[in-house]
Amino acid sequence: MRRREELLTRIRVAAAGLAVTLLVVGCGGGESDLPPDGRLQRELGLRPSDRVHQVVLHGGMPGSLDPIEATVAPGDYLQFVTADSWIHEISFDVDSLTASGVTFMDDLDQLASPPLVSRGSRFVVSLVGAPPGRYPYLVLGNGAPKRGAIVVEALETP
Repeated sequence: MRRREELLTRIRVAAAGLAVTLLVVGCGGGESDLPPDGRLQRELGLRPSDRVHQVVLHGGMPGSLDPIEATVAPGDYLQFVTADSWIHEISFDVDSLTASGVTFMDDLDQLASPPLVSRGSRFVVSLVGAPPGRYPYLVLGNGAPKRGAIVVEALETP
């Protein structure tokens, strides 16, 4: 019971920080698996052992998501980071999500990001407790709409 409460507390802390647009200096591009930086550790309570994947957003050009599809494990995090000063908004495609995927994303209030309006802005998505499956999303804002997906792998059973 205590473990479940700790997990729920971690999820709530992460969800509370998701609606906040964070600024980061010197974001790396194209790296798919990073330990959380100090700011994520302080503001979202992440541990150095947590895995944070990254999607870099570039405005105005087709194929401007790096990577277009990110494969993650349940319990990982994914951050969308802007590499320009264009406005970007991420929204998950509820019509393409499973019912359990919609419920999970909605419960954590992470079906859509706030506007990311400056270089280095980011939106962090918690996948702690996420059901396996494909989570398609759309990036709107300046430039042509872009589509991508997060794929949450199933847990391996021994």
